[in-house]
Amino acid sequence: MRTDPPRTGDAVGEADAPRGAAGEDAGTRARILDAAEALFAEHGFDAVPVREITAVAGVNGAAIFYHFGRKEDLLAAVLERRAAPLGAERLRRLDALLDGPAEAMTLETLIDAYLAPGLTIGFESPDARIRFGRLRGRITADSGDPRVQEILRRHYREPGRRFLAGVARLLPALSPQDLQWRYHVMIGTLIHLLAKPGRVQAVADEPPETTYDPGDMATAQRVLVPLLAAVFRAPPTLGDAAAAPRRSRRNDKKDSQP
Repeated sequence: MRTDPPRTGDAVGEADAPRGAAGEDAGTRARILDAAEALFAEHGFDAVPVREITAVAGVNGAAIFYHFGRKEDLLAAVLERRAAPLGAERLRRLDALLDGPAEAMTLETLIDAYLAPGLTIGFESPDARIRFGRLRGRITADSGDPRVQEILRRHYREPGRRFLAGVARLLPALSPQDLQWRYHVMIGTLIHLLAKPGRVQAVADEPPETTYDPGDMATAQRVLVPLLAAVFRAPPTLGDAAAAPRRSRRNDKKDSQP
């Protein structure tokens, strides 16, 4: 006689099992997702047992198997819940610039289109934004699950490509290597800000009169847009565009010798 809890895809699954009201069912799923997101963000995926998730969510031990399947399936659902709307909104904003009037697309508007969904929209609370930032930082570094990596690629890669295409159009002198490095700086700044606001304040021995709040994402957006635009506008340092001025300077020096 089978004693395992029902799993998604089993003969006794969601379609056949007795269920409460749809709203109650959705509420249970949301509580599980919220609990898993918070615990995975704080401790990492491997360190969190399923029983701890069910305890925090206030559901019975079979609920995760019933609604999601394995623990890995739950992690995928946690990521999909946040990453899908975030990626879609980034694409919508970037496409509007890339396909719209040329004068509407500047470095500042491109950067703002990429940053805004993660900084100031798309989350129900500041705590939810921080939790997902921490989770993404942990999972990007730690998870070898191909499905998890595919979710991240699916929702982050295309917005990144569209963003870089826009920057390349505006700054044709930058080599692909330069573009990738500057994009890397932007994404690293964003991940750090979302995952650990206040970390720099804690270790930098800042004076007591310091009043800025790194958790104020609206202000962070206003500060970061021109700052990151300056990063992208910096002179080329890699590739042919950077080598040409150096060669030119060497030739000028050679020509000036007696």
